[in-house]
Amino acid sequence: MSASAPSGFAGLDDLGGPLDALEPLMDALVARVRERGFSGVAFVRPDPFGAAGARLVQALSSPPLQAHADWIERATPPRDQAVALLPIEALGEEGARRLGGLGYQQVLVVRVPVLGEACCEFWLFSTSTHVREEHLGAATLDLLRDWPAWREALRAAVCPLTPREREVLQAVAEGLKGAEAQERFGYTERTFRLHVENAKRKMRAANGSQAVYRAHLMCGL
Repeated sequence: MSASAPSGFAGLDDLGGPLDALEPLMDALVARVRERGFSGVAFVRPDPFGAAGARLVQALSSPPLQAHADWIERATPPRDQAVALLPIEALGEEGARRLGGLGYQQVLVVRVPVLGEACCEFWLFSTSTHVREEHLGAATLDLLRDWPAWREALRAAVCPLTPREREVLQAVAEGLKGAEAQERFGYTERTFRLHVENAKRKMRAANGSQAVYRAHLMCGL
């Protein structure tokens, strides 16, 4: 099941959206990866309002993991690989104590790029000291195959933009001006600017570029 109220939702309570949009995906993923030797899952996303590199725990597979959500957000596993199987000790003394206390011995970290160096991360935890190579490959393929559905569910859960606001921010990202947008979308330049301003407000952005950046981190564009 997905975490009902991870600490990472702080500051997003007013945005609305179905926060349980990821729950069916998490349930299905847990059932599949359990067959691959993994018994716990965390889904971590970029924090659009935090400092560079800040992350939020969006979903966890079990209540015991929920107690460690704050630490998972702060953890810094090696990020030089898109897919890495790590011993719990690689997460540092605190990580070894926290996750080892739950019986976990290894974690498979799969990073999916969102924008630039910002990534969503899947953490798959195993209580075994040895995970078979074919199980690693199968679990990774499961995640990558399902990523489009996860991306859409994440957008539904955390991105407050309307379809029209997403449309105009995409136009901003492409460098379209008001007159060009009017030609593409069929509404006035004033209406275009109004939608941009609404999107900036929802993204708590000082300008269109910042709004585009934050929307990307929410998988909104």
